[in-house]
Amino acid sequence: MTTSLRAAQGPSLAAQACAPIGVFDSGIGGLSVWRHLRATLPHEDFIYVADNANVPYGDKPEAWIQARMVQMFDWFLAQGCKAIVIACNTATAAAATHLRGVYPDVFIVGLEPAIKPALLLTKNHSIAMLATARTVGSAKYEALLKRTILPELNMTVVSIPCVGLAERIDAGLMNAPDTLDLIKQYIEPVQAAQADVVVLGCTHYPFVVQHIRALLDENVQIIDSGAPVARYTKDVLFARQGLNPQRIEGYSHWYASLLSQYSDEHWQTLSGQKDVRVQQINLGGE
Repeated sequence: MTTSLRAAQGPSLAAQACAPIGVFDSGIGGLSVWRHLRATLPHEDFIYVADNANVPYGDKPEAWIQARMVQMFDWFLAQGCKAIVIACNTATAAAATHLRGVYPDVFIVGLEPAIKPALLLTKNHSIAMLATARTVGSAKYEALLKRTILPELNMTVVSIPCVGLAERIDAGLMNAPDTLDLIKQYIEPVQAAQADVVVLGCTHYPFVVQHIRALLDENVQIIDSGAPVARYTKDVLFARQGLNPQRIEGYSHWYASLLSQYSDEHWQTLSGQKDVRVQQINLGGE
């Protein structure tokens, strides 16, 4: 996560406790984070938006991502959201700091690769991080490594930009031969480094974790940011009196900037929900 628990010291959210939580990703990989959020916060309502008309974000200029995220946040806030989760490592790296400046009173949860948890798990001091090229090359990721991987730890982190993988997952091609070839290509440096912890630094990658696992030694551990992000969101909402008091299961509304005839079916598979109906959202610029 990109924020510390100081967010718990923010203003009370009691008046907004029944309001929904916004969840954003450039595509549908963020559904892996939504699943953790739903499991951890079963009584909360969610609004999930995928800006899949503009996938991939990784090849977009930082200024474009920041402007697009401002559009997205304005829309979420118009829906009355009490918190917004940026379930996208690329968007977090490019825009989270900017957004916190534009919306200082909004509870914003961003993602960062789970390097810190990986430090506690590795036994041979070798970690591999799989992410988009945008995340790997970002100043935010460089700063994370600088403050986390201290020289005295004698730790090696191999950062692998998995170009094209998130886009294939967005397209529903998780099991296609070309996708499996890509995964094999990106796991080779993991094997060469003898890393015993693999960090999934993109929200899409949990949807192909079985293919990643098949190429790794059984002793290698794989972690992502979904669970800690969900716990953090719950902790801050609790501290700020923002947890939804309803005792029934919350609802989720689903939006995408680009629909296909297979959208509902694809989202149902990845979300694990049977009643997904994806609606079109148009913010301009598609």
